[in-house]
Amino acid sequence: MDQLADTDPQKGVLAKYKADYEGKFGANTVNTFGGHAYDALMIAKLAIENASKSGQATRATIRDELEKIQGFVGTGGIFNFSPEDHNGLTKDGFVMIQIKDGAWTLAE
Repeated sequence: MDQLADTDPQKGVLAKYKADYEGKFGANTVNTFGGHAYDALMIAKLAIENASKSGQATRATIRDELEKIQGFVGTGGIFNFSPEDHNGLTKDGFVMIQIKDGAWTLAE
């Protein structure tokens, strides 16, 4: 995370998630699986809130709102959903990393 450019849209999300998680559960315990759960909950929360604005948060309206989410910056990438794409991530939403001299580094 420290190697990401300050302009990277994920950097702030990752830093906040890491600080919040480690503040609650202990230092250096953050992991990718917790990040995936966090993303899923935040995406579901957003869809439910958006469905509620129309007055009815039903399974169908929540699903419809999930399919409209674009540019959601999460810990695991930048999500863009559609009726045809319920994963929301493409290769463009990721950065490649490598281990160099025993440390994680951005691949060039």
